Amino acid sequence: MPAPQEMRSRWALDRPTPMERHRILDPKPNASIVKTTLERSQTLLPALQGAKVLTSWAGFIDSTPDGVSVIDLSDTLPGFLLAAGFSGHGFGIGPAADHLVADLLTGATPIVDPTQFRLSRLRASSWGKVAEF
Repeated sequence: MPAPQEMRSRWALDRPTPMERHRILDPKPNASIVKTTLERSQTLLPALQGAKVLTSWAGFIDSTPDGVSVIDLSDTLPGFLLAAGFSGHGFGIGPAADHLVADLLTGATPIVDPTQFRLSRLRASSWGKVAEF
């Protein structure tokens, strides 16, 4: 009987996952995307006409199986907090995530209920165990 991932036509468990096939440790910026972004920025903000891109970079987009970030203190490593899986939204939600991180590390009342960000939620996820991905 096929595994749930196979039934949903994601991939066969005896094959590399999409993440394994596409993982690049030092990705190069896509020049076409950089050019398009500059052009769109100049259209939206005419004051940027004549601006040039001097440097660009690329990075990972990390994600969790359910698409929600993990911000959680470790149950086994005292003082260790994991904040990951922001799926490219880290720049936008970074300040609020950092506030929650600070609250959890200092013992302050959290700015939001941290339950939804706990790592343990992935152990019971309908997506399967993280190790299966």
